[in-house]
Amino acid sequence: MNRLINTADRFSFPARGLPSQMLEHIDSKVGHWEYQFARLADRPETVQWYLGVANGQILYSSDRAWSGQKLLEIVGRYVFQTRHAFVKPRFELLMTKAEEGELTPRQLLAEIIEARIADEEQIVKALRTKILTDLDIYLLMGSGEAKFVPTVDVSAQLPLAGFEPLSLLAEAKQRRLMWKELKPRVPAMNLVPILDRAMMVKAKIPAGQQQRIEILVKSGNNLDEIAVEMAKDPLEIADMFAKLVRRGMIRFIPPPEEPETETQMTIMAIDDSPMMLTQFQQLVTALGYAVVVCQQAENAIETIVKVKPAALFIDLNMPGVTGFELIKQIRQQPELAKIPMAILTGEHKFSNRLRAQWSGCEFITKPLTAGAVSDFQAQLEELLAKLLKTATAVSVNSTSNN
Repeated sequence: MNRLINTADRFSFPARGLPSQMLEHIDSKVGHWEYQFARLADRPETVQWYLGVANGQILYSSDRAWSGQKLLEIVGRYVFQTRHAFVKPRFELLMTKAEEGELTPRQLLAEIIEARIADEEQIVKALRTKILTDLDIYLLMGSGEAKFVPTVDVSAQLPLAGFEPLSLLAEAKQRRLMWKELKPRVPAMNLVPILDRAMMVKAKIPAGQQQRIEILVKSGNNLDEIAVEMAKDPLEIADMFAKLVRRGMIRFIPPPEEPETETQMTIMAIDDSPMMLTQFQQLVTALGYAVVVCQQAENAIETIVKVKPAALFIDLNMPGVTGFELIKQIRQQPELAKIPMAILTGEHKFSNRLRAQWSGCEFITKPLTAGAVSDFQAQLEELLAKLLKTATAVSVNSTSNN
């Protein structure tokens, strides 16, 4: 990407040179900009970023082209009430409709508001937060190239006012300064907070606040996962924990390293149920495999890239991202696309089994009673042998092709 490009619909940018180029090229166009960042020594794959624009305004930010599924992912990530028991079934129904292509983004937007899953103000706030958190990442990603893809109906499919680019970039600059200021106390968002209860008692903070802090820390989640759990901006969570660190109530430990041995293959499970993940880990570890679990589907891709599991087990119904949507995201990643996968679900529906087959996945039903656990482990053992045979065949073919 050494050749400089600068036309109305295409440009190249140096490291840290993206903000000025963005402002120069966001005009009256309607569509999206695709940004592709160069490979680096510690990042062998190119990274893509999509920014929807219309009439000089930024409409959305995404790691892929805009869709109804992406709209729901953002709402599910940043609107806390989507996790409430009385809202979750309605939200999951819309996720299914979006996944099956029954509704356009515009129709989904109308249904979200009509079903009282979220109001327009909450949706606008979620979209803005998503843009800002992406700017935190991509403005520092390095050099690359951008091209514009016209999409006539993008503003019609997301009939909201949009956000002024100069204002967003000014706020992004302030956020970078805040992140820099917080870094001595919060070096990274993948750290796990540990509570010093004696210091918390000494600080004499209100009982309700103590209880909320204890619940967050007791989960064992890292800061990124806590931000997802609370449907908060990561910067807000970093700021909150930095204040607790300053008062001596919190310290951090590194995330647990997953076991890696030459003799053990690593199996990964993604499920929003901690009980199911614990059971899965116990059963699969007993079969002689290393196990990595992930409770937050939104963080799964990053973990998969890091762990490089030999096989994946994915729950079907998860908040924010469904199992089939996650599988689609994995298949879109060239380095992950060939990992053998199995749907792990409590719903023994023929339609789910059929869709798993269409997705190139195996299918296994969760044990719903204590008596079914031994049968489940036997099925797991058989299925793992099948999946790992596939993984080995893929690895051998890849090696011979190279």
